[in-house]
Amino acid sequence: MSEAQIAVLIDYENVGLGSIQGLFDQLSDLGRIIVKRAYADWSIGGRQRDHVLELGIDPVHHFHAAKVAKNSSDISLAIDAVDLLYRSPVDTFVIVSADSDFVTLVSKLRSAGKTVIGAGRRDVVSSTLVRACDRYIYLDPAQRTAAAARTGDMRSTDLLLERAIAASADDEGKVAGSKLHQTITRIDPSFDFRSMGYRTFTQFLEASSVVKVTRARGSDDTSITLKPRGIARVPVIGKVMSGGRRTRTAATAEVVPEPAPEPSPAPTPAPVPRRTRTPQRAPAAPRPAPVAQTTPEPAPPTAPAAIGTNGWEAEIHGRWAQRVDKTTGILNGTRAAGDAARILGAEKLSASRYKTLQKLLASSPYLSARWTREGNTLHVKPPVTADTLSS
Repeated sequence: MSEAQIAVLIDYENVGLGSIQGLFDQLSDLGRIIVKRAYADWSIGGRQRDHVLELGIDPVHHFHAAKVAKNSSDISLAIDAVDLLYRSPVDTFVIVSADSDFVTLVSKLRSAGKTVIGAGRRDVVSSTLVRACDRYIYLDPAQRTAAAARTGDMRSTDLLLERAIAASADDEGKVAGSKLHQTITRIDPSFDFRSMGYRTFTQFLEASSVVKVTRARGSDDTSITLKPRGIARVPVIGKVMSGGRRTRTAATAEVVPEPAPEPSPAPTPAPVPRRTRTPQRAPAAPRPAPVAQTTPEPAPPTAPAAIGTNGWEAEIHGRWAQRVDKTTGILNGTRAAGDAARILGAEKLSASRYKTLQKLLASSPYLSARWTREGNTLHVKPPVTADTLSS
């Protein structure tokens, strides 16, 4: 496979050259940089012009008219990018700017099938530009320490990991490490585990508190799953599951039994008085008349338990509650149907007696009181009351 041909177009007046060498180092792992251009009014560039030449960058000069400001440089950068799109072998464009005015250019290049990487300072970049790129690299003027980066970034990346796994995991909740990294960068183009102090993506995953990393035998890739978490900590679901002694965990869904009452001590028998000899035996008391034996009345039949409270319906509900998205309360319908089929002992839900998720919910008041179907998704209902569950 041929290496990527990269063009780096720098909006110098927006980002400067403070971290450009570090950017070039990162891009060297992606392919060959064949174009390096920086756009500015170099008549006022001072000693930076020498720095541009040392880095092998081609300075593109534009005088600034009194009312034009820097727009002439931005327009020149956009024209060159379109010219390279149609007249060069470039397949990866790196737009070094934090200016949201380049969103239209980025969209144009991506619609032509090109990869677009953005680069700029974290404190001034537009979030619109970040989301428009395939990837965005932050050019912070000073490197944060690894400890500070990990402490500040891991809080937000935990949620990012959960979103990426929910989007790319298979029916068993597993996803390959390489696929997960690709999904994360598509959700958040600015994601970079190196900026948090990790040498590899696997090291970043192993440091996370929300995922479990498993290395497959005979393979260099890893398998990633979410670590078990208590359902009570999940928004919405914790409210639905509360209200009774039975609680479930995401890993085992075990029923917590009622505590056994402490055994009361056996009563101490009263002391038996000693027999004393009496001069005369007392007359025997008359025997009571025999009591006629009667056949006991049969006990009334026990009322059946509430539907699904101990059967397959509760098991399906517990499984769905483990798989539901912890932020939105939404569960993919395909996964929900697969879980229900396995619990019902069928190869797939259409081979069971219920055929579809809608028929399954319609036949189970227990499940329909807790879940609702919208298209190919299931949604957790708001907390239910005791009256709802008994209906």
